[in-house]
Amino acid sequence: MTSELSELYQEVILDHNKRPRNFRTIEAPSHHAEGYNPLCGDRLSLYVQVDGDVITDVAFQGGGWAI
Repeated sequence: MTSELSELYQEVILDHNKRPRNFRTIEAPSHHAEGYNPLCGDRLSLYVQVDGDVITDVAFQGGGWAI
């Protein structure tokens, strides 16, 4: 990865950690998944609302490291 691309990636990750987008739940999602990384303790809940073949909403909740 080039230095510029690496810096951009870090900026995006840190910005999303400070101001996460779609950090919430969806009531009665059509799909839901849970994830857990026992090595570092990260947890993730993903909520997706699908209408036919179209994703109409996505949300998540969780906590972990911002690398």
